[in-house]
Amino acid sequence: MNYPNAILKALLEILRSERERKGLNYEDFSAATGLHRTTLGLYERGERGPTVEAALNMARALGIPLSELLRKAESQASGNTISEQFAKRREIPTSNFRNAEKLRSFTGFAVDALRSAISDCYQTIDTIDAQLAIHGAEPLSKLVELANLSSMIGNLLGAGLADSSNGLYVRNRSHAYPDLIPQSAEYSDLEIKVALEKNKPKGHLPKPGTYITFRYVLCDNKGVLTKGKNSRGHRVFIWEVKVGKVTKEDFDISNTAGDSGKTAIIKTSIFNAMPLIYFDKDLLPYSSKSDQYPCFN
Repeated sequence: MNYPNAILKALLEILRSERERKGLNYEDFSAATGLHRTTLGLYERGERGPTVEAALNMARALGIPLSELLRKAESQASGNTISEQFAKRREIPTSNFRNAEKLRSFTGFAVDALRSAISDCYQTIDTIDAQLAIHGAEPLSKLVELANLSSMIGNLLGAGLADSSNGLYVRNRSHAYPDLIPQSAEYSDLEIKVALEKNKPKGHLPKPGTYITFRYVLCDNKGVLTKGKNSRGHRVFIWEVKVGKVTKEDFDISNTAGDSGKTAIIKTSIFNAMPLIYFDKDLLPYSSKSDQYPCFN
């Protein structure tokens, strides 16, 4: 079976099924999507494949995220029920959030804003992965270096936080400090740092300020984590979020002569003490032989 073609065929069938389930005829769907009814007919008969923009328009008209439709299509094409289990793992339980008052004190964000930003990040990555699968390519996490993946995740989270801040923050230009600029004097510049698994967030220079940090793991297609570098999957899941103010003295500096990889890493004791805002214990990347998770508070 041509797997990419099978995913596309499944996607078109799901779109048709959802359209009919909602009682939309071609005229209704055309008006809702901005696509000509003839074009819609070509899609449903499999005579033409939709562009990403067209697929997004159809998903919006149906009130279903494109990433969810693509996951269902991928599941059907592979002949399994991965989609349901994976979708459940993507739900971001409210029970995983804590210290909401600390989040609001440091940033002005409510827990719902953070939850929305993480969800938007997941939807974007899942949509990219599904599009890559349709074209027979590896998922995003396999195509880029992990440092670049962390940077991409940070950009997506920054965009999501700005969008859900109700005007409290705007995004800065790319590669500029800070990541988010407050529009109220009540709050400080906000820097976003992302790291994989147990790695501590780092930058090139020790910049004091308010930080919100995210750590993630790479799970399998069911959203299950298998610990160990050699067992990494390709699905991004956030397992920890922390927030706090950091001074210049709170960084450890690596500045070896001739070393182009100069880094500033938040000191372990400082990072561990930063308020924990989100924690998914099922995705804890520490091995059973490691000490207990030291950042819980």
